[in-house]
Amino acid sequence: MTAEWTPSRAWEGFRGVIHGGLVTTVLDEAMSKAVASTGSAALTCSLEVRLHRCVTPGETLLVRGWVVEKRKRRALTEAELRDSFNVERAHAWATFLEVSAPDPPADASRGCESDF
Repeated sequence: MTAEWTPSRAWEGFRGVIHGGLVTTVLDEAMSKAVASTGSAALTCSLEVRLHRCVTPGETLLVRGWVVEKRKRRALTEAELRDSFNVERAHAWATFLEVSAPDPPADASRGCESDF
């Protein structure tokens, strides 16, 4: 999975620096899409991120996620975020666990309402 991402100032943690949690979310999503491309529905079980350099608002970055290994219900993945000079800004590793799609509720018209 490869995509471009241009973060906005709205996602700054400090002035001029995109919040690391958002960078992590983008990397997690890239890995999730890579797993989904194999036909699996899966959830992130563990996630590790290394932030190498700051990400700044307005710059266009390349995010890439891929599946390293798939065994039974487990997928090991990696993702990276690179700038226009091909410098890696962040790298992530995650384990995903394949899940079954939930059955729709008996009364689907209720949507996501809770019985609580």
